[in-house]
Amino acid sequence: MQNTKKFFEIVLAARGLCKTYHDTQSKGVIKALDHLDLTVREGEILGILGPNGAGKTTCLNTLATLLTPDEGEIEILGLKSIPKNFNVVRSWINMSSGYPNYAFSLTVEENLKFYGRLYGLRGASLQRKVDEVTELFYLQPYARRRFDELSSGTKQRLSLAKSLINDPKILFLDEPTIGLDPDVSLKTREIILDILRKRRMTVLLTSHNMDEVEAMCERVAFIQKGRIIKLAAVDELKRLHHTDDLEKIFIELAHQNPEIGSAGPVADLGFTCSSWRMIDLSAARTGFPSGSDLGTCRALVKPNSAPPADTQAWFNRAYAFTIRSAIFACRNLFVMTDVFFWPMISLLSIGLMAKFVQLGPQTLGFVMTGTLAAGVLQIAQLDVGYTVLYELWSKSLKHTLLTPVGVSEGVAGTWTIGMVRGFIAFVLLTCAAAWCFGFHLPGLLTTALFLFGLFSCAFILGILVNILILSFGQKVEITAWMFAQLFMILCGIYYPVDMLPKAFQYMALMVPITHFLEYFRQSYGFKAHSLHPLLTGFALTLLYIVLSLRLLGHAYTRARKKGIIIRLSE
Repeated sequence: MQNTKKFFEIVLAARGLCKTYHDTQSKGVIKALDHLDLTVREGEILGILGPNGAGKTTCLNTLATLLTPDEGEIEILGLKSIPKNFNVVRSWINMSSGYPNYAFSLTVEENLKFYGRLYGLRGASLQRKVDEVTELFYLQPYARRRFDELSSGTKQRLSLAKSLINDPKILFLDEPTIGLDPDVSLKTREIILDILRKRRMTVLLTSHNMDEVEAMCERVAFIQKGRIIKLAAVDELKRLHHTDDLEKIFIELAHQNPEIGSAGPVADLGFTCSSWRMIDLSAARTGFPSGSDLGTCRALVKPNSAPPADTQAWFNRAYAFTIRSAIFACRNLFVMTDVFFWPMISLLSIGLMAKFVQLGPQTLGFVMTGTLAAGVLQIAQLDVGYTVLYELWSKSLKHTLLTPVGVSEGVAGTWTIGMVRGFIAFVLLTCAAAWCFGFHLPGLLTTALFLFGLFSCAFILGILVNILILSFGQKVEITAWMFAQLFMILCGIYYPVDMLPKAFQYMALMVPITHFLEYFRQSYGFKAHSLHPLLTGFALTLLYIVLSLRLLGHAYTRARKKGIIIRLSE
């Protein structure tokens, strides 16, 4: 007899997921996910339902690598979703959430290009993709309009367009049509269904709109207190509950105690098979009743492995941050005043004081060197700090970290703009110091090496700002900037290090800025503590860059575990 059984592939499998948070009010523990199991088929739209606070969004964020589970394991397209594989996994997924936030100074088109570059698109292919998703969601009239000028419905359509920029294999939709007009909401459903049919894309959907769920979803999983208490096909769910009204079923399940369990099946299915499984579809369509034979489950292909790092992709992602920082700097007047106003005020104040106390040319060179260094450091490290601060202000951090971006691309890209702005400030300050106070620079090579040393130190200070914000949240934003001033005090910006107490002198010699200043000040007749201050400065800088990048990676990992990324995006 001919075998008429159909098979489907499991593209996402989660088992035993647990996620807890500490309640600051009750001092207790909240179980957002409680040993949650889930398997998702290729090409299906799976509805994730549940009352507010049940764990739906936490489930999606965990599956999308934005949260790290306390326990359990996840496989996506046969690859274990663990930190070393995150960048590969993220190239396969994307997300659209309700009430989205993106960089407020960027236009619709610029935001889409920013995320497209992070996913590896560039040149003509990037423009084609941006044009495609813009047309798909009727965003052409708003392509050159800034995000902060859009209506809530248009922002939602931009979020949906962004979620398709990388042609994801798995798409997470968290309340995707909230805030949309009814006709646009209906059209959006049609678009998603059409994409599903054409591309065999898998969708996980959360929604409180039962009409939307019924129109789009093949199966629904109901979450209550962090557990899936029911998973079944929509028709099967209606049969089990003897009603065609999904809202009534929702209310009934919302009041069900998850400790008691449910009469229907849950999602603990298919985990004994190799990744990318083939499961008996005839059993699946009936909701996997108890006693279903899973013996037909067999491996389809070997699990995927992570591809080697792509240098071109790294530069493409770094370039995305460079372009974003440049746009932000050009469109925000208060950012440009950093280059002109505060450093110039500092230089004039110090210069007039030096003139008042009648400093000689040698001492004037010493003091002006410190003034130039302070201005350049402040500006350049500020731009590196903007890597996270832009995301913090626009509340878009989770969307950026959903992409295959690593630890270093963001800070490297923003550092480029920091060096440009720092160089402009250096030229302006030097010209002002020469014209007003008769200050002159030493040779070109000495100046260039000194300036690059300052830029390198600013890179480290900016990374430190990012680490503090990722570790402790927005409340330390102001405190983070104090570290730059602390380092300036230690390294003797306006005075010789010998004037510090002995213990602080040893600390100052561990700061590379100290050695770069002493190297430069040798041109004005001052002695350095080291025989080779330039080499010492660059050796310490290299050491601190390596350490700071490792600490930044740890801060990102901790932020995912503690839920800081999600909180900074709300």
